[in-house]
Order: sequence, then structure tokens, then C-alpha cells
Amino acid sequence: MMFKPAYLVFAGAACSLPGFDVLSQPAQTARDASCIDAVSYLPLDPAQVGRDSQGVAALGTYERVSPDGRFVLRSFSGAQLGQVALIELPAKPGGGMTVRRTPLSNEAFPVQGSWRYLVDVDGSHYRFSDIVHQPQMARPLFKGGMKGFYAAASELNGARGPDPSLVWIRSMSWPQGSRAGQGTGPLQVRTLGLRESARGVEIVHDSGAQFICRSREVTDGNVYTLPMLSVDGLAFSAIPINPRQGMPSMRVYGLAQGALDPEHPCDLRWDLQATPGKAVFGFTTDQPALLTYTDNASVYFVDPRPALKGQVFRIEDWRTQVLASAFPGLTRDGRIVFGATWKDCLPDGVCTEQAGYVVADPYQNPDYRQQLKGLGLQAAKTCISPADVLRERQHFATQHGLAP
Repeated sequence: MMFKPAYLVFAGAACSLPGFDVLSQPAQTARDASCIDAVSYLPLDPAQVGRDSQGVAALGTYERVSPDGRFVLRSFSGAQLGQVALIELPAKPGGGMTVRRTPLSNEAFPVQGSWRYLVDVDGSHYRFSDIVHQPQMARPLFKGGMKGFYAAASELNGARGPDPSLVWIRSMSWPQGSRAGQGTGPLQVRTLGLRESARGVEIVHDSGAQFICRSREVTDGNVYTLPMLSVDGLAFSAIPINPRQGMPSMRVYGLAQGALDPEHPCDLRWDLQATPGKAVFGFTTDQPALLTYTDNASVYFVDPRPALKGQVFRIEDWRTQVLASAFPGLTRDGRIVFGATWKDCLPDGVCTEQAGYVVADPYQNPDYRQQLKGLGLQAAKTCISPADVLRERQHFATQHGLAP
């Protein structure tokens, strides 16, 4: 889909926006030891992952990034790795990667927020740590939630359910019709309340599949595409295909706050007034979560605060020609991670094409910094530090019983 110079419309108010500024300067002119690199590159080894038709390391159809940025769940991973692989990225550029084949089927997805489970397209939930420790021998714990291609799931905060001792998971999908109709349709959610014990996992509550957004049919119609659930399961992004008011555009909607609420009003939060690829949510801190997406093989991010009037910021590094392969991911500390190809060029002009993962710190984006400064706003942080990365890595490892 083509990117349009856009303005972001917030529910209740429209804020005009000039087109984004393409960066014309290095993303980082001096190395600050207290910050990670503004943009760094982690090339894949073709011997580990195989080669694509162009002879470079094969990328997946799409990738999902763990909250600490250590793991990438890679779908349609190529002949050498099967349908879904789990790539373990190094703690710092230059380190080695670990590649695991998994028993999962193409389009498997994680339960966002915690990555407690990885979910196959038939609804089978595997414990994430089992996939790490014994990938080919891992067995599903239970079946449930929404299933099928293009599904997504997030773990709700336990306090949002009537029983905070349970694990609450909300999943989203939409019906799979004919092959021509796949990728569009009415949206459904399903919420599960789980009790974990030494005996296994018991489904205690199941809302069943619920069609949502019926109150918006008068404005948006009932057919959407490219939906993505937020990390906390309380919002989603999607494009209404045939809106009765306005043109198709990527929009963000709120969902019910309670785990077992029967109604999901889908209140409009933002309208990007553009039709990019799938829009992915970051983690909410004391400020609203960033939103990131891919369009025309470039990656952009949006800070939803109204004062920024929907300005979009492009991830760009003056050193290379980067072409993103699929939608990006956001880590808990704020890094944007995405699969891409790029060119490493020597001073004599000789370039080598590489493929792998790009890691960007949006807080070091000079255009973003300039906009915030001009508006008197503060970013969530000055930059992402190596200590931030290490802290998230250790937290995630402890949560799942992994080595740091």
C-alpha cells in the first residue's frame, strides 16, 4: 500500500500535518557510551538460515519480536528451517545467533506482553520456554482462543479480570472465507481465563468468539484488514475496507477494559489518514505507547500525543540502503526491530548486500528530538541505554527460566 503524507486524526479533533521530513544527516555522529547505537545491524548467516532467490540470507515472511528483543519468531522461514523458526539474537552486535526449528505452523503467533505461550494456527498453545529448551520435542499444553491465519493475542493484566489469580488472554482474528477473501472480514475477539498448576493448564473462563465493533458499522462498515492487537490487549489497529464515511485508512480503536465484558465498543482513538502496512503497538509507560509500521519498505513510528499532530518519523541511517521486509516490532524498552536487507558499502564504492535484523532507537531520531524540543515536550527517555537492554533481557530470562 502506498504511503500518503498524512495527518493523524484523534477522536473528537482533527490535527493537520505536513508531510514527514526525510533525514539528511547521520543518525548518530558521535558514539555515546550511555546509549546504544541509534541504528545497528545484525546480519544473518546464510549457512544457518539458507539463501533466498537473490543469494542473500533468507528472511521470513514476517517476524514477531520478544519484549526484550532477544528472540524473533519467524514465520514461513524458508526450506532450510521449515514453516516457523525461532531466532535468538545476540546481546550486542557482532555476537553469534542461535537458530531453532519449531513444530509450529506458518503464521503462528506469540501471546504478546509476556510471551508466556506461542500459539499455532489451530489454537494450540505451547509454553515459550519449552520451544526454547526442546524445540522439536515441545508439545502443546491446551487449545483455545481465536485461531487461523492473521490471528493475534495479548495477555491482559490480571487485575482486569474478576479473578486476578488467573492468566487472562485476549485473542483477535477474523473469519477465513474464500482464498480471495482471506485477509479481510468482520473482527472477532475471544478471552480466556487460565489456571496454571503443576498438572497443566485449565481453561476456567471462555468468552467464546465475539463479533465486535457493531456500533461502528454506520461509519466504518464491518469489513476490516490488517488488524493488530495492542500489547495489553486493550486496543487494536485496522483499516476499514469500505467505510461509509471517509476513505480507507489505518485507525486505532479501544476495546473493553474488563476481561469478561460482553461488549467491545471499538471507540476511535486515532486515524492515521494513511494506508500503510500493519501497525504495531509498543509498551505503555508513563506516556502513550509508540506505534510503528512499514510502508514502501521503510519503517516509521508515531508518537500519539496530540501536540505532535500526528507527525510520522522515519527510521533511516545514512550509511546504508535499508529495505524492510515486513512489519516491525517494539521492545519493552522502546527499540524498533525489523527484518530487512541492506548494503554494506566500502569507501571505494564496493557494496555487499546483507540480510538480517535492524535495531533502531527511536529516541535518538534527530527529527523526533527536534520536534519534541520545539514543542517543549519530553520523550519517555533521552535514549535507550545498554543497561536498559540488559535489564529487559534479564527480566525476560528470569520470567521464562532461561539463561541470561
